[in-house]
Amino acid sequence: MKIFTIGETTYDILFRDGSPVGACNGGSAYNSAISLGRCGLPVSLISTFGNDYIGKLSLAFLTKNGVSCNLIKRFDGQSRIALAFFDSDNNADYSFYQASMDIIPEYPVPQKNDIILLGSSFALRDNGRENLISFLQQANNAGCIIIYDPNARQSVAEKPEIVNKILQNIALATIIKGSDLDFRNIFGLNDGRSVYSLVTESGNKYLVYTKGSEGAELFTRDFHLVIAAKETKVISTIGAGDNFSAGIVYGIFNHMTDNSLFEELTPNKWEEIMNYGILFATEVCGSSGNYFPLDAAKRLLSGQI
Repeated sequence: MKIFTIGETTYDILFRDGSPVGACNGGSAYNSAISLGRCGLPVSLISTFGNDYIGKLSLAFLTKNGVSCNLIKRFDGQSRIALAFFDSDNNADYSFYQASMDIIPEYPVPQKNDIILLGSSFALRDNGRENLISFLQQANNAGCIIIYDPNARQSVAEKPEIVNKILQNIALATIIKGSDLDFRNIFGLNDGRSVYSLVTESGNKYLVYTKGSEGAELFTRDFHLVIAAKETKVISTIGAGDNFSAGIVYGIFNHMTDNSLFEELTPNKWEEIMNYGILFATEVCGSSGNYFPLDAAKRLLSGQI
């Protein structure tokens, strides 16, 4: 049982009041992989970045945090950069500067119960889409658990070509995880029940519907859970959604180590899994980093949280 996160790698430069205040390695799949690696899970990042200095930083940080880099594909050129501008509520608005080359990553042979996490713009790009869809179809047929987070930062409801790609990704996923804002931007829907009705049109799905400070909901064919948020002083919301996803992966992985079937996870176990999502996101919001903090990972692994 292995974990694969799929997506772009970026280098985030952070701004407050128009001035740079910090920088770190980032990207949705990258953030999730670092957090899972810090928790000792067998996670690999499927991504591409350059042989430039930023690429070297990205690779070194992955290795330092226990993430397998065997599926990283490098190219001669500049890596992707993101500028993140914080507002007064510590939410970030982004400007992206694409890598100098757009290459297709390499995919592994999926095995039953592997967990695959993907999302953001990587899951929508035209270059390499056939390769991605083919891998997801193989993973689906092999009995993998596919988690898809569309992570839609702006409205795409009037762009049918993008919505159709999102729906195609949803059809291949086991779990669809996203925020209330994501689904409002994609479908113009304002409640989890309506989103769940839409995503189940392509089959039996699990919907993880996050609502920021209002907590999260889980919708399944058999039950519905409402999970409260934890209070925290928000320092940065960068990586909050990525780490909610990482918490979900962490919970599923730990509940399936006894060879139990994914479909047999009980409501009680799912409540624990959802609370891992809340925990990971809360810890990240209360820190200045994009990932589950090292001290929190140590406390988690020692049973202190």
